[in-house]
Order: sequence, then structure tokens, then C-alpha cells
Amino acid sequence: MQSSLSENTKAMLMLTHYFNRSDKKLCKPLTDNGFGYLAHWMNANGYQPHDLLDNERLETFFADFADEATHFTSKSALSGFMRGLDKTVSKMTRERFQSLLSRGMALSQALEKWQSAGIWILSRADKAYPIQIKRNLKEKAPAILFGTGNIDLLNYKSIGFVGSRNCGQHDETAAIHYVDEINHHGFQVISGAAKGIDSIAMHRSLSNNNKAIGILGDSLFKACGDSQWREYLRNEQLLLLSPFDPEASFGRGENAMQRNKYIYFLSEAVVAICSGVEGGTINGVKENLIAGWCPQFVSRHDSPNTTGNTEILNGFPSSKTRIKTLALAITPEESLISFITPSDNMVEVQPTLINTNTGEAVTTANKSTEALDTIDIPDDSDLQTIEETPQDEFNSDNNLHSIPAFLGKEAIAGFYFDLFDVFKAKQTNNEEVFLTEAQILEGFSDLVGIIGNTAVKKYLTHFQDHDILIRQGRSKTYKLQT
Repeated sequence: MQSSLSENTKAMLMLTHYFNRSDKKLCKPLTDNGFGYLAHWMNANGYQPHDLLDNERLETFFADFADEATHFTSKSALSGFMRGLDKTVSKMTRERFQSLLSRGMALSQALEKWQSAGIWILSRADKAYPIQIKRNLKEKAPAILFGTGNIDLLNYKSIGFVGSRNCGQHDETAAIHYVDEINHHGFQVISGAAKGIDSIAMHRSLSNNNKAIGILGDSLFKACGDSQWREYLRNEQLLLLSPFDPEASFGRGENAMQRNKYIYFLSEAVVAICSGVEGGTINGVKENLIAGWCPQFVSRHDSPNTTGNTEILNGFPSSKTRIKTLALAITPEESLISFITPSDNMVEVQPTLINTNTGEAVTTANKSTEALDTIDIPDDSDLQTIEETPQDEFNSDNNLHSIPAFLGKEAIAGFYFDLFDVFKAKQTNNEEVFLTEAQILEGFSDLVGIIGNTAVKKYLTHFQDHDILIRQGRSKTYKLQT
């Protein structure tokens, strides 16, 4: 991907990663929480990571970081989001920073090794860093992502597939059916690149001459030379991505559990093909349903490997944790695409939903979608400033399709005008209007009845990403940028 790295990325690598075995005895890199706090502090105090590579600037940094008063803003902003901030900051000592930043030679050697294998590096300071990860993890987003293959696939619409390694012919048949349908409508597959359902879904998409993203929980370096992926990487059909060190081991499964959420972050929706009542698949589904990252579908097909599917569709009756959103059942006989958020190419269908509380079939009007080939993703890096679009552009029909938020799509532009009307209806005496998420959804009650809360919220999130719908602080209260 790149022949050289920015100074910011080099500094972030040294602060957050090991480069060889001896490193593990000499230093302790910052965790995602630790770097997230540091990035916030730097932004609040006028620093960037590359400043730590300059000796004079580094001394100034040490003096400022040691001043408790400089931490007030960051600790106040992050106290409700990160636990143990005082402990985290107390461990960021001068000695720790110096040991991490003195590894220039080790960094150069590691980069040479990784890049010779085709591995590229993406930092939070880079515009290509996925905004979906930043939006969901905020300051906890990994400082560095490692990848190999076609980085442009991060801009394509994806449907995620998860499932057990222990799968049979019926499960494989169901997965292939869903993949064939989403490929036909222009969506690529994103999965975990593990044995079982992950690899089945990815290989099917690739053999359909479509594309796939694999989120790895173990060694990316090893995967670069894996014969099953080599041709697809060369043809730019495949992207393998990891938030972990390129030579990280699978460990005891911790990385696999952590990587699951990235599948959800980067997906329009995720389909669980088969799951046991324990393990990574069912835990990942539960985490998604609690957090509400994206719509969750669960396949209902005849298989002895779907005991966890039943548990999920019953709403986790034995769980003490409250599930915010129920999963939707889908069968291979139904159209998965008909459930996905509609675009301007709308075809009326009558899909059969299954009420997960009663098990009864419910028929409702819905719409299918033809996926965009790519979407424009703006940069919201902690270290860079987004250039705002002039306000008067948003009120012109002629200018709508030149604005990235609308992507040249009538349905999205139409939704904007409906959203404008919802805010306008609440305005009195030309005062600025602030509405809660619940009030906005109430204004779209008819649309919610057709496509559901989750789909409407995805529109709202889209406008947040493009700085049209502005969230006020940490509360779910918004104003419309008009």
C-alpha cells in the first residue's frame, strides 16, 4: 500500500506495538484505552504524535504531561467512557515513553519484514481509516490497523457472515444461498477468515467473482502466504485486516472474540448461519444485540448445529443481560436483501418475517436494494479537521447530488427533506431546534412501521457521519445543520 509511513504513524506504532520478542521484556506498549486517552490529551494540548520524535518537543511534552492541570479537559470528557483513568495516566511515565520511543531500529526492521510480505499499515491519522470503527469505539479505536490486499474494499458495502467451525452440509448450503443473493445485488462478504462458515462465505463470494474482507484474529503475516488466499489477494478481490500485531498468535481465543466486533462495525447487516449455545458466534451476536451496531439476522434452516440459533431467536431467555434489540429470523427461501435498508432502486416485495416471540409469520411491506459500488467516507480523525460543507448547499435541490452525504441517491436526499420538515415543525420564533432521537423517530412513525427502527437510525447515523445531524454532547439530542 505505502512505500513510506508518515511520522505520525511511526510514532503511533512505537507507542502501541511490539516489534520483536525482546521488546516484551524491555517495554510495555500503550493499550487502546491508553493511546485513546493520550490522543485526546494531545489534541486538547496542541500536540501530535510526531512531536514525540523530536527531542526538543518531547521535553516540552514531558513537562506539560506532568502538569495535572493539563489533564482536566481529557479526564472530564472521558470519565464516563473509560474506567480507571487515573491509573491509566499514572502508568504513562517518562521512562515508559522513552523506552517505547527509543526503538527506531526495531521499528525499521519490523516494517521491512512486514512490507516484504505485502502488509500495509493504517493509522487513526489516515483518511482511509474506517469511520465506522471510530464511531463505535471512539477513543478506544485501535491506533493502528494492519492489512494486506485491496484497501479500497473498505469503501464497499458488506454483509457479515458468522458461524461455527462445526458446520455441516445444510449449514454450508444455507450460507451459499445467502452469499449468492447478496453478491447478485452488489454486496461483498465480510467474515472472520476462520475454518467453517467464515471461509465458506468468503470463498463463495470470491468464486462468484465478487469481493470479500476477512478480519483476522491471529497472524496476518502467516495469512499473507496462505495458498487459499494468494490468488484473490493478487486479483485485488480480497482484503485481510487485523487490529492486532501482524505476528500475533490466536492465543486462548481472546483475539477471536475481540475481532468479532469489527465484522459488525463494517457490515450493513450480519447473518449468523449456525451457532452453538456457547462460543464466539453466540457471544458476538449477543454483544451486537446489546450494543445495536447493525441489524442481526439468524438463519432458520434444518440443521443439528443450530441450537444457539434457537437461543438467540428466543431472546436469550436465560441471560441476565438485557437485550436491546431482537434478532430477525431468515430462511433460505426468503430474500435477505429485502430486509436491508432501501436505496433509490426500490422494488416492492412481500417478505415473510418471523416474530421471534410467537414464532408466527408476519407479512409486511418492505423494499429491496441494489447496493452502491462504493460509498464516500469522510475523515473524522482525532488528528485532522473535517472541512465543512457550506450551509446554503443543503437547501438546494440542484446541489444535493454533489454533496457526499447524499451520494447521488434520491432516497437519501428525500429522507433529508423529511428530516428537515420534522425539525421545522418543532420550530417557534426562528429559534434553533433540538430534538431527541425518540422525537425524531416519532416524526417518522410511518417509515419506522415499514422498515423498522434500526433502518431509520442508519439514515440518522449516515447524516451524523456527514455533519448534517449534529449530536449535542454525550446525550442523544440533535440539531440539524441547515
